[in-house]
Amino acid sequence: MTPNRRTVLHLLGGGLLAAVAGPTRAATVNGAPLYLNAYATAGASPAYGVAALDATGNLRFTTAAPGRAHGIVPRPSRAEAVVFARRPGRWFLPVSLDDGTPGTVVAAPEDRRFTGHGAYSADGRVLYVAEDDVPGETGSIGLYDAADGYRRVGALPTHGLGPHEIVALDGGAVLAVANGGVITHPDTGRAKLNLDAMDSSLTYVEAASGRLLDQVRLPERHANLGIRHLAPLADGGVAFGVQDERPIGETQPLVGAHRPGGGAVRLFETPDDVLVRLDGYIGSVASDGRLVAASSPKGGLIGLWDGESGAWRGATALPDGCGVAPCDDGFAITSGLGVMERIAASADAPVLERRTPAFRWDNHLTRWQG
Repeated sequence: MTPNRRTVLHLLGGGLLAAVAGPTRAATVNGAPLYLNAYATAGASPAYGVAALDATGNLRFTTAAPGRAHGIVPRPSRAEAVVFARRPGRWFLPVSLDDGTPGTVVAAPEDRRFTGHGAYSADGRVLYVAEDDVPGETGSIGLYDAADGYRRVGALPTHGLGPHEIVALDGGAVLAVANGGVITHPDTGRAKLNLDAMDSSLTYVEAASGRLLDQVRLPERHANLGIRHLAPLADGGVAFGVQDERPIGETQPLVGAHRPGGGAVRLFETPDDVLVRLDGYIGSVASDGRLVAASSPKGGLIGLWDGESGAWRGATALPDGCGVAPCDDGFAITSGLGVMERIAASADAPVLERRTPAFRWDNHLTRWQG
């Protein structure tokens, strides 16, 4: 692989106000992938939304959101996705992937705050939402009936603190949860209240019962790192990215992997000079089944690793780059400076370039195969 060979899609130029004030609507092409990303509009109105682009960089639709959005999860077997508010979140929003039509906003219960991500059951009937149980100061997974207007029907424990990303494994029977280990409270917004006693973990929860199937933590010398983001791997496990919540003045590994029942976590190899540049922060993780990509907007780098061995495969620079999702020949990546690029897995990948309105792409890029 030659990770520095890239297809570049620069999303720059004018026309932003027209694009977001009168949302673009275009039906998707059957069977073609869409790339979904939350965005800010740099002062235009509405200020926040979610957009879909096709594989060649064409903007397929934009949809206004009630506030700054974060993770996006497509619903299986249906042209629909749910957009989650940025943590601490009070809402999520269903959106049609045919044309971007929004559904009814779903509000968080008074004693809960959504934490930015979720996952669906394999049949698309149940939406699992990462939450903070505020009075209990613990992690929760809200259960919502997608076939009944996303009516809340229950909750499961995450068996950890500060959950962020959830991914479904084993055909939806198991939920892997990245528990960042940090307690927050609505009265103090995003303030981290227990950094001296943070307790990050990766848990595997039985979706049918909430039973804890496995739980692992990082080695004690890395207890200052919070596991935040996940991507499923071909072996039935997950790749994870961490964030340094309590810096100790040392470079530390920021990406790794684990498989349920597989013992200790595996921490991936990363050159020291790259770790310095990553600045203790991984913002998003993705896998194409062979490779793992992880982004650091603070460091302006997207790193690549072999998903099986954890060997370092190289990096590409993208200032303020965070969104990352697998594409047909590598990974699509987006940045807060309004840029979309592709890290190509082969040297003969076609060169594409497109200019569209300059959105500030938010943290996560999600691929949906229609």
